[in-house]
Amino acid sequence: MRDEDILSFANKENDIKVTEVYAESSLEIDYMEQFEDFEPENIRSSNIDNDGALGIVTTGIDPLEITESGARITGYITTPHRQKVRLGTYVIVPYGDEDLFARIWKLQYLQEYAVDDATEIHSRRMLHSNTTDEVDYKFLAYLDPICILTEQETSKGTVLTRRMGDRIPRPNTPILPVTEKIKIQTGLNIPEEGIFLGHLSVGGELVKTLAEPPTVPYYLRNDYSMGDPLIFRHMLVCGSTGTGKTFLTKNIVRQFMSEDNRYKLRGSEERRNPCLVIMDPQDEYSQLFEDNPEITPNDDLTFRAEKVNFGACENTRTFVAKIDGEAYTGRSRAQQIEFTIPFEMVRENSWLIAPVGMTELQYVGVDLLLDDYFKKSAPHTYHGFVDFIGDDFTREHYVESGKIHESSYDGITRRVKNRALARVFDQAAKPITEILGQIFKPGQVSVFPTEYITNSRIRDLITLTLMSMIVDNKLSTSGEAAVKGTPIILGLDEAHRYLAKAGGEHSRRLISKFADAARQGRKEGLGLFLITQDPQDIDDTVFKQINTRIILNLSNDAAISTMKVKKEFEKRIPYLKKGQMIIQSPDNSDMVEIIGLSKCVVKHV
Repeated sequence: MRDEDILSFANKENDIKVTEVYAESSLEIDYMEQFEDFEPENIRSSNIDNDGALGIVTTGIDPLEITESGARITGYITTPHRQKVRLGTYVIVPYGDEDLFARIWKLQYLQEYAVDDATEIHSRRMLHSNTTDEVDYKFLAYLDPICILTEQETSKGTVLTRRMGDRIPRPNTPILPVTEKIKIQTGLNIPEEGIFLGHLSVGGELVKTLAEPPTVPYYLRNDYSMGDPLIFRHMLVCGSTGTGKTFLTKNIVRQFMSEDNRYKLRGSEERRNPCLVIMDPQDEYSQLFEDNPEITPNDDLTFRAEKVNFGACENTRTFVAKIDGEAYTGRSRAQQIEFTIPFEMVRENSWLIAPVGMTELQYVGVDLLLDDYFKKSAPHTYHGFVDFIGDDFTREHYVESGKIHESSYDGITRRVKNRALARVFDQAAKPITEILGQIFKPGQVSVFPTEYITNSRIRDLITLTLMSMIVDNKLSTSGEAAVKGTPIILGLDEAHRYLAKAGGEHSRRLISKFADAARQGRKEGLGLFLITQDPQDIDDTVFKQINTRIILNLSNDAAISTMKVKKEFEKRIPYLKKGQMIIQSPDNSDMVEIIGLSKCVVKHV
């Protein structure tokens, strides 16, 4: 018979009845249902409740195997549970006295019967009426052992602990969903308390347990049980524009500002509340001062159950730089305090007036000119320095003596005589050096908005001045008591602008200073909280010091590769939705996916 005749015959609906074709399958299903109802009295000899089991460990396809370098554990998933299983799902395989905690890393379908379904007749029949049943296929899940959970008796009672996977499960052992919150937290090494970041999830779906509430909170370690709190090992939030970085950051930094959250300082057992200092380029963080009106009584109960701090930080202050020709008209309702940058600060930080683009010889010349200028007894101001280097006799002295080449001197003069600098230094407000006690107060949120400043160089100057002031005082043995004696969390939005890979002397000086601060932050009580959309631009010496990295959606391949996450998580990054994130914090937990709160704990507009 010709192929055309066969296909014509297969397409005639009246000649083939679907119910007749699959009558045999229906009989098989009825048989399977009868088989599942049969359960001898001794079938359950263990104490394990297998009613919710996803399937069993099998050796029918691959042998069970565990080695020092990995494992091969295959499970058969029963038909009622196949829609629930996802890549990354966490499961338990009981040994009897302890449990194997694992995640599903591979899913696979295999034919139950030897049938060639890659034919024209079969495909047309299935397109017409797909009556394929799940029992016609094996659904296999491959398990990646994470650890073994075991109970130990201690002076405090029975404690659940974890160790490396060193046992192989028995064939036909049930594969169970994880329904106990403590087993998930212990299995993934997540602290049971600390700074709340979000809820554990897999593939964008929350992990649910039988507890109340059913979600699994993810906490960042914030005590001294295993060293210093992790905020002093620094944090990074990175994500593309529009992925919710500011929303998430508000929710996280608010957790640090509870009354009972206190930290030690070097050389003292006294504990103090941290001061949160935020550089705010979009004028958004001053809303920490206000409640979120959208929070309901149900939200209130849920937050309290999971120890989530929420509500206004009433001890919030907005510090506004006095700029000639600019006025702050932002959204802050907190108390506003004006300040100016005194030119005296340039004495120890010459790069503040030395823009990017100067040659190395020009930087040397600036240092020499400033050193000589500050030896004079007259008041030291920006305009005074401009007059000093603009004087013909001064120029002649430095050029004729060979201290500065004339081309370098003229280049310095052109760059220092800048209208933007004249608008910043020595304005009619309190010098920032005189209000350190107002800025760095334990338990206070100090916000520095810069959105109202139109000139980008002035914005950068304000930010760099504050960064330099904190670092210099923290690292110096004779630093100002207000800075030295207060735990500080420095929130730096658009961090890539200020900690970019060194491109000249200007960048190298700043990076060197911040690298020292990052390395010593743990013992000096300085935690960096960096927010950026371009993590690949942050200098490696600083980036390597960041222990906790929160990764939102990133579409830039260079940014994704910079994060150096596991392959199975790297593939998810471009598909993360708003609120989803991957946590990379080796000193806190295994790498996991979580979902942040759907509501901001403070006002967010």
